[in-house]
Amino acid sequence: MLILFITLLSILGKRINKEEIQIEEPVIMKHDDHNGFTIKIPGAGTVNLVPSIGTVSFAIEVMDENASSALEKANELVTQATESIKYDLYSTKYEIQTGIFQLQIRYDYSNGQQKLIGYTVTNQLYITTKDMQLIGKIITVGVNAGLNRIDGVTYQNNAEEIQKANDEALKLAIEDAKRKALQVATTLKMKFVKILKFKYLDSYGSSVTNGYEPQAGAVEKESRSTPTPIYASESHVRVDIELKVKLE
Repeated sequence: MLILFITLLSILGKRINKEEIQIEEPVIMKHDDHNGFTIKIPGAGTVNLVPSIGTVSFAIEVMDENASSALEKANELVTQATESIKYDLYSTKYEIQTGIFQLQIRYDYSNGQQKLIGYTVTNQLYITTKDMQLIGKIITVGVNAGLNRIDGVTYQNNAEEIQKANDEALKLAIEDAKRKALQVATTLKMKFVKILKFKYLDSYGSSVTNGYEPQAGAVEKESRSTPTPIYASESHVRVDIELKVKLE
């Protein structure tokens, strides 16, 4: 009996010691702190553009009880206006194009009834120039020539100018992101190691449109030689990017 009791104590003691040894084994945590970490940094670049092309949108509206008469009068006015503009702008560089042509039926709905009262013919005319100083004169000449509505003045740039601005904006966006990455690294007392990834987010530009709608006859005959003052605003091209960089 005594021998059996001693044997049991010996077995239990071994189990307890084994379990204690297992519990006391150290746990090693693996980490990559010495390798640093990566962050994503946005960058933006903007380039302003001075417009190099201007377009004045004119329109002639003629109302008449007869559709054929309205159409004939509108065609006569457009022809006369075009010839007058060519005469007054003979020594300058510009282009004339016709635009939307519309024939609308006019009704009177008084007394709760629909009654045909005539027709309205609208004919648009566009004059485009690369001489920004000429825009005011084009407006004055157009109104004096009988174009009784101005739908607005639109400024833009050619494709080569826009592409050049995009390239410059992209360069500025990358420089902006790199500057921010260096600033973050300095603040965290780390080192900007390298660029891991480049992402082109977006690019867009703002067009410039100056609305101008004088009433018919707003330019007096005695002021035919006085250009209407019009000032173009700058447009801009913006590029947004993202850099994934490594810091240590």
